[in-house]
Amino acid sequence: MVSSVPFDILADPQAAIQELFNEHLQSQSTTEFSSFLSDRFKEIFGKEERLDLIPHLSAAYFSRDQLPSSTSSSNPLSSLPKLVQFRGMVQDTSASPELYLSQLKDGKYGGWGAHDAIDQPVDYSNLRECNRYWVVSVPGESEWVGQALLEHKASTTLPRSHQNADHKFPLTSTSHIGIQANVYSAQSDADMKSTDIVTFVGLFEAECDTLHVVFHFPANTVRKMDRVYPLSMLDTQESDHRTGTLRRELVSWIADESLAGDVDAAEWVLLSAISRVQSRHPPIMPASLTLARFPVPITRTVPGASTSASSAVPGPSTSSSTPTLYHVLSLLMPIITHVPLSLPLLNDGAFVPESKPRPRSESVDEDPEDELYSGILQLAPSTLCFVTDSGVTEGQINDRGVRNLRALQEVIRNQTLEYVFPYSGYRFETDIGCIVCTEGKKSALVETHITVPLEPGDSLTSSEVQQRLYKSSAEINLPPLEKLEAWRKLIGGAMAKQTGSIVDSSSPSPSPPQALVGGIGVSNEAAELIQEEFVQERQREVKSPLETKTQTITTPDDLIHRMLIAKLIALSSHEPEVSIEVWKQMKDLESRRKARMA
Repeated sequence: MVSSVPFDILADPQAAIQELFNEHLQSQSTTEFSSFLSDRFKEIFGKEERLDLIPHLSAAYFSRDQLPSSTSSSNPLSSLPKLVQFRGMVQDTSASPELYLSQLKDGKYGGWGAHDAIDQPVDYSNLRECNRYWVVSVPGESEWVGQALLEHKASTTLPRSHQNADHKFPLTSTSHIGIQANVYSAQSDADMKSTDIVTFVGLFEAECDTLHVVFHFPANTVRKMDRVYPLSMLDTQESDHRTGTLRRELVSWIADESLAGDVDAAEWVLLSAISRVQSRHPPIMPASLTLARFPVPITRTVPGASTSASSAVPGPSTSSSTPTLYHVLSLLMPIITHVPLSLPLLNDGAFVPESKPRPRSESVDEDPEDELYSGILQLAPSTLCFVTDSGVTEGQINDRGVRNLRALQEVIRNQTLEYVFPYSGYRFETDIGCIVCTEGKKSALVETHITVPLEPGDSLTSSEVQQRLYKSSAEINLPPLEKLEAWRKLIGGAMAKQTGSIVDSSSPSPSPPQALVGGIGVSNEAAELIQEEFVQERQREVKSPLETKTQTITTPDDLIHRMLIAKLIALSSHEPEVSIEVWKQMKDLESRRKARMA
C-alpha cells in the first residue's frame, strides 16, 4: 500500500510542519526543531521516487502578475507557500544570518515563512538564527540535463525577479532563476560554499523570492545519472555498442561534425573535456587545450564597434561566430559555457566575483549591506569553459582587462579564482576545464597545457573548412538518441571517476601506498615499461649532450604529462587501469601532435 503521508504534506506543508512541531514539543527533546524537521522530511522524501513527487521550482512561480485571484490550496500558483525543490548553484554565502522566533503565540511554530504580529511582546529565549544564501540556476547547464532532471521543464525565457538581481548570475544575458535560500538547520550547512551545486527542498514564498529550506543535499547524491563506470553491457543491446567501438564512434562524430574531419584533434578535445582536478598537492590540473590554426568565423567583429556595458557580457552567440564545436560539446557535456573574448568584454566585463554595496533603496535610510556580484568565471565544478579569441581586434587592453586575463590564466594553470572583497581578496579552489580556439600558432592571450594545430581534410577548400567549422546547431547531423545517451554516459562516468578520488598529499592522514590518482591506477607491466623507457631516455640524453642541445630534454614534468594523458585515455575508454596498450596509444597520439607542432 502506498503511504498517503507525502501527498498530505504536499497538499498542506504548513499543517504538516505544525503537526511535527507539536510532536517535538510533547517529546521534550533537546534537539533543535530545525534538525528534527529536517530529519523527518529526509525520511519521507529521501528516496528518489518520493523526491520526484515534489514539483521543481520553475518560471511559473515568478509570474506573480498572472496569479489568479483565488488562493485555494489546490492551485499550484496560490499565494500560500508551496513545497518545491530547486537544484541550483550557491552563488553568495556572505549574507548575515537572520533572526527569527522559533515559537509564535498560541503554540504555532516560527520560521519557514511563518510570521507573528509585530505588536506582540517578544520572548527573546525563542530567538534563533537562519543562514541566508543566494542560489541561482546552474550557469551553463546543458538543456538535455534539465530535460532529464526536471519533470516540467522551465520556460526558456524566464520572467525576471522583482529584485532585479541579474548581477548575481555569471551569465547575465542568459535566462535564469535566482532565489534567496533560508537554511534553518545549522548542523548540515557548515560546509556549504560558493559554486556548490545543491538541491534545496522547502517552502517557496513568492512575494520575496525566498525558499525556506526544510532540507538540502549535494547534487548527484540521489540521482547518479550518467555516472556509471565502467559502462555496463546491460546498458547496451547491440554488440557494436561496446565501449571501445562507442568511443571511436564518438571521436569520429566530433571530428566530422565540428572539426572538418580532424580525428586527432577530436581525440584531444575528448581528453580535455573529461579532464578534472586529480591532485592539489602535487598539482595535477585539468588538461587544458588550445586548438591552434583555427580559422576565424566568416563574419568578424568590426573594429570600432560599440564598447557599451551591454556588449561586454557574453550571451547567446550567433551561429556565424560560434564554432560548431561548442554546439557539439553542448550535446555531450553536462555544463559548458562560451567565453567569446573581445576588447569590450575584457575591458568592461567582470571575470571574478566582487563584493559591493547593493543599490541604496529610497525606503531604507541605513547604509546598504554588501553583497557578492558574480563574475564570468564563478562557475560550478566540472564546468567546461569554451574560449574563443577571434573577436579580439586591434586596440588597447586597460587595467581591468589585464586583471581579467590574469584571472582566466589563474583558473587554467592553478584552478583557483580570486574573490574580491573590500580591502582584501581571497582565492577559492575551482575545477573548470578549458578549451581555447585561436587563429595563430598559439593563443596570444592565455596559455594552456596542450596545443594542437588543427589539420582539416586535404580535400577541403578554405571556404568549405569555414562552413564546416561554423555550422549552426540546427545543421548538426545528430545520431540516434540511444547512441547520444550512451556517449553522455561514457563522458559522465569518466568525469565522475576522477572527482571521486582527488588526492591531496598535504592531508594530515597519509594516503595508502597505492592511492589512485584520478580514480585509476597503472598495471604492474605498464609501470615497469614506463619506468624503463624514462630511464633510457635520460641515459641517452646524458651520453649525447651535443644532440640534446637542439632537442627538448625529458623532465619529470614530461613524465607527469604523459601519465596524465595515458590515464585520460584509459578513463575515456572506461578501462580499469593504464595498460601497456593504453600507454602505446598515448605515445602514438603525442608523437603525432609533436609532428604537427614541428
